Amino acid sequence: MPDDRGRIDNVIDLKKEDKKKKSSPIIVVEKEILKSKAWLELGGVAPQIYLLFLIRRKVEKIGKKGHERTSFPNSQELEFSYKEAKAKFDITQPRFIRAVDSLIENGFLDIVKPGGALFREKTLYGLSERWKKYGTSEFKENSRAKRLAEYGHCRKKKEKK
Repeated sequence: MPDDRGRIDNVIDLKKEDKKKKSSPIIVVEKEILKSKAWLELGGVAPQIYLLFLIRRKVEKIGKKGHERTSFPNSQELEFSYKEAKAKFDITQPRFIRAVDSLIENGFLDIVKPGGALFREKTLYGLSERWKKYGTSEFKENSRAKRLAEYGHCRKKKEKK
């Protein structure tokens, strides 16, 4: 008689795989974002980079069935490295930097924790809703912070008067 154990093991393994959380094939982008002045003024690959940031957020449903709300628990802890942008999406470092700077200036992203190549720290980005006030007097401008640290045997640059 043939042994059916192998078949049973395969069925059990498939059930275990089904229980693992898979990433959703859907990205949620509010219509309000797509109609906003801040979105329409984005150029280059910035809109695509923003969508790639949205892919990285986790979606959880909170509340009782029928009264559920959507929550994004990691929307202030998103990682996206230059190396990953190049390897997976063929976006060069300068293009990626320009896109992220544009997203920060238009109010879609904020840098939560700046990284650094020296200690191989990853930059943590957070999704922002500053874009809602873009183009108004209430809009808070933000940009990438300049590094103040000096490396190696560099001398301080003289300030122009």
